[in-house]
Amino acid sequence: MKTALKGLTLHVDDVERSRDFYLRIPGATLIEERPGDFALLQIGDGQLGLLTKRYLPDGAPAFHMEISTSSAAVDELHEQVRAAGIEPDGPPADHWWGERTFQVTDPDGNRIEFDSRGD
Repeated sequence: MKTALKGLTLHVDDVERSRDFYLRIPGATLIEERPGDFALLQIGDGQLGLLTKRYLPDGAPAFHMEISTSSAAVDELHEQVRAAGIEPDGPPADHWWGERTFQVTDPDGNRIEFDSRGD
């Protein structure tokens, strides 16, 4: 099974303001957007997500890291993470935007999302 660090998602106060700021980086392009909620930028080989903070619980970290694999392998990856002694925050779940994901929280409270964008 192949996994890849695809990028980071910043949790921001104003998606459009942050989008406009990061689009000033040379070579940055907008590849997906849900106005007021989310924007996804491509910067070289990596991606930067901008997600509104309003859906996050108080005290949530300001970013999360994403590690991608194929959609068929998300459940297998979940089991491998558990076998390695890391307890996920919950089971893999399908989301309306088309990804299957699960998350873990590191010892410092940072979120790591495992997702199916590796297809």
